[in-house]
Amino acid sequence: MSGSRNDSDMKSRNILFFISSLRIGGAELHLLNLCGYLAGRGVSSSVCTLAEGGDLRTRFEELGVTVHDLRIGSLTDLVQPSVRKRIGEIVAASDPDIIHAHMYHAEIAAALASARSGVPLVVTRHSSGLEFNGFRKFAASVAGKWMRRVIAVSEEAAEEAAKIGASPDAVVTIPNGVDTSRFRPLDPALRESERARLIDEQFTAGCAAECVLIGSVSGLKPVKNFPMLVTAFSHLEGPRLLVLGEGPSRGELEGLISELGLEGKVSLPGHSARPEEYLPLLDLFVLPSRSEGVPMALLEAMSCGLACAASRVGGIPDLLGDCGITFDSGDTEGLVDLLGQLAADPALRADLGRRARIRAMEYFDLEIWGTRTMAVYEDVVDSHGRR
Repeated sequence: MSGSRNDSDMKSRNILFFISSLRIGGAELHLLNLCGYLAGRGVSSSVCTLAEGGDLRTRFEELGVTVHDLRIGSLTDLVQPSVRKRIGEIVAASDPDIIHAHMYHAEIAAALASARSGVPLVVTRHSSGLEFNGFRKFAASVAGKWMRRVIAVSEEAAEEAAKIGASPDAVVTIPNGVDTSRFRPLDPALRESERARLIDEQFTAGCAAECVLIGSVSGLKPVKNFPMLVTAFSHLEGPRLLVLGEGPSRGELEGLISELGLEGKVSLPGHSARPEEYLPLLDLFVLPSRSEGVPMALLEAMSCGLACAASRVGGIPDLLGDCGITFDSGDTEGLVDLLGQLAADPALRADLGRRARIRAMEYFDLEIWGTRTMAVYEDVVDSHGRR
């Protein structure tokens, strides 16, 4: 780390991020937002990804972020001299003031980079309960001695971090942020025309343009629990369901849709790089996850002014506050009743959506989130200099 930088000037900082991959996911989009925020404030960012490639790589590079590939298949590769040498080269090329890690595997690699270089380490914990068991718990506790700060996106994640390696004084809770200018309600006339086009494209003929459109945006993977949503939806008459995303659970969902006779009523259009074009067209956003931190998609739906219903897990209750409705993640019958209630009550949906938009702007706007994150960086650099 260069000793010539002015520690009082955040604009002179370099941040080296470690992340497990650049595939599309909540943590990866979180990091993309952070790099974009920092770039707008003159802060240089570079990213070391453990896996080569990834759908988001180009979007990082468009922000001016240098992407380094570590190209390791597992954490055991970290013992190889060539991999350790490569980490040293990446740190030297980036000349960072801070190393900031996201996700478990990257956290371990970043701890090694910090230990070898002396650059202070910051870690973001995006969820709780999913990753830190068995050997992972042991490895994370060992890596914890190099963590100057742990940013937790929810109180649950903060509590877990304090139990596993991190000093309680080093843990700070900063919920995810959302770009409220990008994710926003549409002009009513534009929404009406775009919504009609979407319904015509995604559903069978005969679907009324004014039908209730229920939707979600997420990776199609088991933890998101979309079979529960599809099963609950099958008990409704009239609404349509659109789930935007891609992942290993697609085959299971397609089979369930066929089994329940929902072809033409449920659409799985795949991943979109521009979810802000879909979300404002929905009437109701539903996220039935078994486990979560602070889901980006839910924040984006709130920012678009949607009525939101989500499972009562992780940071979701604190995120929604009284501006949305939560349900038990395994209660399919309860979800059937909830969907029926919301589908039949446009006034309630409108009120929830209006309050969700206000909450997103007041508490989760990117400027609020970014300012708090940069304050963590400054505190870490200042304390590192004092040491």
